[in-house]
Amino acid sequence: MRHAALALVLAAALPARAADTTAALPARAVGTTAAPAARAADTTIPWDQAEDHVGETVTVEGRVLGIHCSQLSCLLAFDPTFNRFTALIQAEHFNRFPPDQLDALYSGRKVEVHGTITTRDRKPEIELSDPADLKLAEATKDEKKKQAADAADTQAQILDRLDTALANIEALTDRLAAAQDRMDRLIAQLDVTTQALVAAATPPPPPPAPPQASYGEPQPRAGYEALRTVKRGMSANEVRRLVGDPQIIEPSGNGWTTWSYGYGRSVSFDDRGRAQSLTGFPNP
Repeated sequence: MRHAALALVLAAALPARAADTTAALPARAVGTTAAPAARAADTTIPWDQAEDHVGETVTVEGRVLGIHCSQLSCLLAFDPTFNRFTALIQAEHFNRFPPDQLDALYSGRKVEVHGTITTRDRKPEIELSDPADLKLAEATKDEKKKQAADAADTQAQILDRLDTALANIEALTDRLAAAQDRMDRLIAQLDVTTQALVAAATPPPPPPAPPQASYGEPQPRAGYEALRTVKRGMSANEVRRLVGDPQIIEPSGNGWTTWSYGYGRSVSFDDRGRAQSLTGFPNP
């Protein structure tokens, strides 16, 4: 009886322990598989190692060097040839990833792409459907320091260029002032030259008209004085200038001529055209 009772107790206890053991196994198995998945999800790899993690859910970090969109999809390439790792956006998700904004948001910038790496056309890629899986990568301390140093260097270069530009402007201003001064002097010289040319081109005033021949009429003092200035040895032109043109010119032979002015006044010229005889003119 005692052995029979012990057998019954053992038979009842064994299934319960087996059940407990069976129930515990899945829990341990789930825990064992979940831990690697969590670690894989948190893993960040550089883009050029993506082909070594096909099938894993990771975060790929790299710089977008090319973007190409068609009506069917958009590709964000981390290699300019598009032959290595790419991030794929299907057309059905364009409402979440507007193609016309991708270039401005991501081209040339460092990003993080989260998802499961698959292969397409023998190259690794991650297909994106949630904007949360594509974000700009935060710069490391070294990168921030380098960016700050680059910004300071760029600012210094800009200041140097501004200083150079200001110096060039000042030099140009001085040259313009010197050119303006030379131009003013040239204009003044041109004014003097123009005035001289105008003066040279202006004909002198005509000489006073000779007095009219008196023909014996009483003359004002000026006309009388002109008659007195006629002298022997004067040329015909000088006589004409003083007393005017004669009324009559008579040849006298041997090249001599006589100019008659009426009222008994006449001048005889020799063959050289010189006055030799004066008749009716007052004495000097």
